[in-house]
Amino acid sequence: MITGGASGIGRGMANAFSDAGMKVVIADVRQDGIDIAVDELTKAGHEAIGVKVDVSKLGEVEAMADATMDHFGAVHVLCNNAGVGTFAPIKAMSIEDWEWTLGIDLWGPIYGVKAFLPLMEKQGDGHINSTASVAGLISGPTLGPYNVAKHGVVALMCTLERELRSAKSPLTASVLCPGAVNTSIGPNSVKIRRAAKGSTAPTTEGNRANDITRNALAQGADPDDVGAMVLDAILTRQFWILTDPKMARQQHFQVEAMLGDRSLSRLRG
Repeated sequence: MITGGASGIGRGMANAFSDAGMKVVIADVRQDGIDIAVDELTKAGHEAIGVKVDVSKLGEVEAMADATMDHFGAVHVLCNNAGVGTFAPIKAMSIEDWEWTLGIDLWGPIYGVKAFLPLMEKQGDGHINSTASVAGLISGPTLGPYNVAKHGVVALMCTLERELRSAKSPLTASVLCPGAVNTSIGPNSVKIRRAAKGSTAPTTEGNRANDITRNALAQGADPDDVGAMVLDAILTRQFWILTDPKMARQQHFQVEAMLGDRSLSRLRG
């Protein structure tokens, strides 16, 4: 089960999982994307179904879990991957954009855990992965809601993994903290929100950050490579999945500054 599975990192996971012989559920908010992904996977000889879902709504996530169980009778891997992000300074960010981003990026994984964890516990095995970001380890400017949500996802998965270990559960968990990956999450998110009521008005800082991010993503990792990394981490029981360890070292610099002069470290190139 992969949310945001019709494109980007989610599609990379679907490809990797299918190639490994797994049956896949492609969950996404875009029906056209679902149809294309499922059609391509089934034509390649894989078993896949699609479910349209808005992960910010608990009822739809629960219905997604029901559809998975009805079709396959079990669920062994859940990837809470759907995500969005918009660019603007905190002072300019609308409350509606905060609610939209947190609803998908943070409440989506919370709802996923809530709906699927009992199913996995009942069957006695399973793995839950959630996509955070290096933004969940270090907070850069103009992405306030995204940073807050992704820090929350890291906290959610750390808590879940420690609770599972404490309970000696057979279930496992992991968190994906990607750096730049060649997807369209930034431009697509901005396009969607700027057409919506209550969206944050464009700002010079936000537009500049969006351009920088778009260029960085274009040079980023291949989503299929990231999908393969996630599969390997699940099989080898790794908790932290990092596509760019050098970027993750920003957290090391931040801890050094915190323990040193108590300052907030500068982001390093």
